[in-house]
Amino acid sequence: MVPVKRYKDLTPAELDKLFNRFGEDFSSIMINTVVPIVNDVKENRDEAVKKYTHKFDGVKLNSVTATEKEIAQGHKNTPKHVLAAFMEARQNIEEFHRRQLRENSIYSRPDGTILGTTYQAIESAGIYVPGGKASYPSSVLMGVIPAQIAGTKDITVITPPNKEGKIPDVILAICKELGVTSIIKSGGAQGIALAAYGSDSVKKSEIIVGPGNIFVTAAKTYLFSMGIIQIDSMAGPSEVLIISDDKSDPKWVAWDFLSQAEHEERALAVLVTTSKKLATEVNKHIKEDIDSGRGRHEIKKTSIKNGIIILADSIEEAIDFSNKYGPEHMEFMVDNPLEYLDSIKNVGSLFLGRYAPVAVGDYYSGTNHILPTGGAARFSCGTSVETFMRRTTFQLLNKESLKKAQGPVNLMSEYEGFDDKHGGSVNVRFEK
Repeated sequence: MVPVKRYKDLTPAELDKLFNRFGEDFSSIMINTVVPIVNDVKENRDEAVKKYTHKFDGVKLNSVTATEKEIAQGHKNTPKHVLAAFMEARQNIEEFHRRQLRENSIYSRPDGTILGTTYQAIESAGIYVPGGKASYPSSVLMGVIPAQIAGTKDITVITPPNKEGKIPDVILAICKELGVTSIIKSGGAQGIALAAYGSDSVKKSEIIVGPGNIFVTAAKTYLFSMGIIQIDSMAGPSEVLIISDDKSDPKWVAWDFLSQAEHEERALAVLVTTSKKLATEVNKHIKEDIDSGRGRHEIKKTSIKNGIIILADSIEEAIDFSNKYGPEHMEFMVDNPLEYLDSIKNVGSLFLGRYAPVAVGDYYSGTNHILPTGGAARFSCGTSVETFMRRTTFQLLNKESLKKAQGPVNLMSEYEGFDDKHGGSVNVRFEK
């Protein structure tokens, strides 16, 4: 079913494919499709968005944003017990993210120099909530809540409509509960571009976060490269890496593997285990599920072809693989997982023990599910309160402290060829 290979037997080409997996070339999509759309939206704003929403989604929009009436109706239509579950998760997410707030710092030196750091919220943000194959109301919570805790004043949700031109009721309901009234009823590159540039209907967003398809990623990347917006990351297919010893229930592991596979056709699921028996049993459960035709059958059937089961000689070797792989999600199903915490690196979000499936973090526990993919966890982090904050450093000097700096500044600026005005800007303050 899923190929099983020993870590030590993987070829350099196989390792390169695993460790450098984000290399999907979307340059042609960006040049031929995304850039023209972005430029059209820049020029024609709402009208361009309406045009592309009709072209790509088959939907004619009267307005590019959801009305107060639509939001209120969506809230009314959402079953109370469903909304209650999301609001319970909201409490956990808020509790966790409040602990990420940073305090300003200031200190002084004996010579009178005062230095410090201040943190201020980015004033406006766009939160992309994917649609298409599925609706992701949980992403509203994951994007909006840390932005609100940071202090961001203007928040816009960007999400594609269904074939009737409507936003799913539960998304509207959550937006209402969170106090978000700006909702762009369009996805793809056109929705991203409208949030980035703003219009009479939508306030410009200074940062846009959230996962999406290749057109969303290309649009975010292009607009970031142009200096129009900040972004969280270049999101690729969702992924999980599971590390397990021989004590885990193979059905549990298989379900965690398949829960990632059912996301989309390009989703990636990897199991690294020290047990050949576990690998065999997990594969049996995966085959049984695929053969049953249950759930998102065609998606799972396609995406598991991207997966692999790797046999490691030890948990330490499995961790070595994970550190090089840099997974979006990593489940660590062993006894006493906290003992290994210092050795685990390069993970978007870590799920420790046998009772922490990815799903609990995706929805409920409080950690954020907007995470780096494609190995980007090796150098970036998931969405947090800090994502929506600007860090500013400052310095205050008096005559005495500047005098102390004069000599070194002159020498350093002279060495770099800027002594005339760089060094001179210090010297001029001591001319009589």
